Amino acid sequence: MPGLISQEFIDDLRNRVDIIEVIRDFVALKKQGQNYVGLCPFHAEKTPSFVVSPHKQIFHCFGCGKGGNVYTFLMERNGLTFPDAVTSLAHRCGIPIPQDGLSPEKAKQNSLREKFYHINELTADFFQKMLLHEAKGKEARHYLKRRGLVEQTCEKFLLGFAPNAWDELSCFLLKKGVLAEDLITLGLAVQGQQGRLIDRFRNRLIFPIMNFNSKIIGFGGRVLDDALPKYLNSPETPLFNKGRQLYGINLARGLIRNKDQAILMEGYLDVITAHQYGVTQAVATLGTALTEEQGKLLMRYTYNAVICFDADVAGQEATKRGLEILQQLGLNVSVMTIPEGKDPDEFLRKQGAEHFYKVLTQAYPLFEYNLLKLMEKYNQDTIAGKIQIIQELVPDLYRVQSPVNRQGYIQMLAERLSFPEKAIYAEIRNFQAERVKSRDGSGAEGQPREKEAVTAGEKAQRVLIRLVLEKPEIIRAVEEFGGKELFSDKLYQEIYRINYLLRQAGHNIKAEDLITHLENEEARRVLTEILLTEGFLQDGERIFRDCLITLGIELVNRIIEEKNVLMTQYEKNGDVTQSLKIMAEMQGMIKERQRLGSILTKGGNILEEGK
Repeated sequence: MPGLISQEFIDDLRNRVDIIEVIRDFVALKKQGQNYVGLCPFHAEKTPSFVVSPHKQIFHCFGCGKGGNVYTFLMERNGLTFPDAVTSLAHRCGIPIPQDGLSPEKAKQNSLREKFYHINELTADFFQKMLLHEAKGKEARHYLKRRGLVEQTCEKFLLGFAPNAWDELSCFLLKKGVLAEDLITLGLAVQGQQGRLIDRFRNRLIFPIMNFNSKIIGFGGRVLDDALPKYLNSPETPLFNKGRQLYGINLARGLIRNKDQAILMEGYLDVITAHQYGVTQAVATLGTALTEEQGKLLMRYTYNAVICFDADVAGQEATKRGLEILQQLGLNVSVMTIPEGKDPDEFLRKQGAEHFYKVLTQAYPLFEYNLLKLMEKYNQDTIAGKIQIIQELVPDLYRVQSPVNRQGYIQMLAERLSFPEKAIYAEIRNFQAERVKSRDGSGAEGQPREKEAVTAGEKAQRVLIRLVLEKPEIIRAVEEFGGKELFSDKLYQEIYRINYLLRQAGHNIKAEDLITHLENEEARRVLTEILLTEGFLQDGERIFRDCLITLGIELVNRIIEEKNVLMTQYEKNGDVTQSLKIMAEMQGMIKERQRLGSILTKGGNILEEGK
């Protein structure tokens, strides 16, 4: 078992959590029958193929094949080792891990991370006290008042103020026992030429940046005058990477899920004002173009994203690429244009939430927004301009999965440009043909390979594994018929072998519990797919018999082939006696194959027939 955490703790922790609630932090799930479905977080797709079973507490994607239990999900989604996944889940649940269950290195890492969180909390408290209660924060308080923010909102977002001093924060933290090297590591201070610590944030309004669990991971600072840079963020630290975070996600995530919509804004104050006015599904990027990691963070809660950036930013190429990244991940992306070039903060203060939501309903789908921007860029009154617009939009049209949506966009494009639909379809076909030529046989970008047809033998192996796991009383019959040798596929053989050994050792485990005991990742994927495939266990006794006979015949065929190779070798070596002996054995195997085939044909019961 990986790591030093006891199996008893691992099993107990897994049984105490609901995989649905854990995965919902990453994927928007919808109830479908007994299971939940959603878009897979491990590959780009438009049609949900990601299935989670609350009964079995497992997941499987029928598109890319990934599957497992709650630990496997955290390992795949967050790039964790098995011990790290257990630790992460225990931390989420507030359950302490027995200290003797952690390696010294892991215990040290956990301790260091908690220390860094504590230092950031002390820092936020220092900044907030400066803002709300100290004379040094008077100008910042007046600034926030002019921006229309009330004290309750400032406290909700833990806003603070960094005094205009070289080392006031550093001195405060050093007196609290914080090490100078930790201040530098967390980006709170830099070391001057004389070795003196200098605060990174000085004379700035401070915005603590929190992860989705409301842990402070970094800080952003805004000047109150015209000094540059206007905004300053924490550098990359062991806790903070701005390309992977969204400001306000800790406060907005539940509301995003409830409204099934996220509004992406540009700045801290845009989000803070939005929340004060009741637009509580708003979050912001951290001064970067939209990234794939930020898109995946949003996909934990919704597949619908509305972009509400400042008017002078929304048309930039970097932003356009970011929007396309979100769309390629599977998000439905719309662009909201604020009237008169105002930013969201100013518009909300002057027009209020009701008017804001009215404008929100008029948000353009990303394709239409891109069309409008290109019509501003090129002269659509000329043939050359029309062609340029169409050619730049063809990749977007090609990526639209829904035939209905694609047809609608083509009609829109044809009407806006007064251009024949047939010509646009021809451009799409040409684009598609070029992509086909450039492919290496691995399938469309970001999509899994198409699965080959399943043979009767492969299906029999899958079904027999399912039966053995869910009806352990039949293991004896399977053993009498060949046991693990019935499975020609090494992955099925490994699943059967581990299950058999655990049963022999007296472990009365459920089928889904076996995932934890499989070290082979591919075997775990196969197992979750088998357990979540519906509809092939009807008429259990008959299908069990058919599986045994089908796999029995395949096993006999493999033995005959092996003996034939051996017999040929003996004949070449002139060993007639051994050759005749093997020939006799082969004849016996052929008769056995005929017997099994006859039973299968006549529909007899293999368990009554005997071996």
